[in-house]
Amino acid sequence: MFKKIAWNTVVQLIGKAFSVLVSLITTGILTRKLGVAVYGQYILITSISIFFDSLADFGTSIIGVREAAKEESEEARIKVWSNVAILRLLMAFLSLGLGIILIYSWPDLKAIRTETLLAWSMMVFTSLAGSLAVVWQTKIKMGIKVIVEVLFPTVFLLCLWRYKGEISLIWVFGTYLIARIITLVGGWWMARGTIDFKKFNWKLIKKYLILSWPMGVYLLIFSAYDRAVDSTMIRHFFGPDEVAWYGLAYKIYGTLIQPAYFLVIGIFPILSSKEDNRKLFNISALVLFLSGIAMMLGVWIFAPLMIHILAGSQFEASIPVLRVLMVALVFAYIGHLVGFTLISREGQRAMLGMGALALVFNFVGNWVLIPRLGIMGGAIITVLTEALSLILMSWKLKQIWK
Repeated sequence: MFKKIAWNTVVQLIGKAFSVLVSLITTGILTRKLGVAVYGQYILITSISIFFDSLADFGTSIIGVREAAKEESEEARIKVWSNVAILRLLMAFLSLGLGIILIYSWPDLKAIRTETLLAWSMMVFTSLAGSLAVVWQTKIKMGIKVIVEVLFPTVFLLCLWRYKGEISLIWVFGTYLIARIITLVGGWWMARGTIDFKKFNWKLIKKYLILSWPMGVYLLIFSAYDRAVDSTMIRHFFGPDEVAWYGLAYKIYGTLIQPAYFLVIGIFPILSSKEDNRKLFNISALVLFLSGIAMMLGVWIFAPLMIHILAGSQFEASIPVLRVLMVALVFAYIGHLVGFTLISREGQRAMLGMGALALVFNFVGNWVLIPRLGIMGGAIITVLTEALSLILMSWKLKQIWK
């Protein structure tokens, strides 16, 4: 079993290393081609879209893997995968509907309504791609999952690289949508036979919704304080340029968190089994802690070089923000493992309360510090919020494992 875990982890790390490279190159091209102000609008749209993507997911991917992992027969798993996919589609259309209401009611989006609508329409296709990821994660076939996840941003980068003219946000989000559809078709073909919409079962859908809602609300809370709150406050107090500087640093931070996420989701089906997995937890915690420290020190040293290579001198204000966010990265690495382990132990309801507390702390902290310290205030509150979340989740996990 550990050999299989190791193999899947290595595959994911290789894939993620490539994804990080693709993401950084893409970011470098976008910052230069769009400029500070337009890139700030891009960050605003994508930051808020994370909230609606979380609503579309609503915890169903995590719960779907956990429930499917409990089934022994392929037929029973297909039933789980199929009804989880149906629930995810329903949530995606609900999320898109609410997003459209926001687009036409929020003044800050008035000038970029078409671009925002185009960007958020992708959440339906993202939901389908996530349903396929549930299948591969349950089977612990992370290689296929990695291929599809890497292919999506790579197709977009190739289009961006080959296009020699000027680009706009409509071009960017339109190309993203096309890339998502292309890769989704390929992924659906590779997973054929695992999701059958004819197996619709309303009782199962209600069951999964009931199981998922605490995790779903937690993800909404997390996405709010992870991206939406700070970006919207910075936009409100300072404008799009500051959003762009903060957004670039946060983009790098978010990209560098992904290796921890990949490792944890690779072991999540095993954590969800009935066995005592404390040894696996302890080994994973040590690996994540050492990796986080190494990543923090490396980026702290090379932050100026990274920012200049990616975006040029016009984004120098991102350097100190990135350095502060690297402290949050260490807490986030361990937090991923503790959080997913709590979920595997049926602790998603407890996480909901802890997430609400973190959101209140984050909102108040940003409201106090951003007007006084600018984008550095947002970075400091991110560090403190990640630390608070880790402390709360660790305390709860210790209670469960007594």
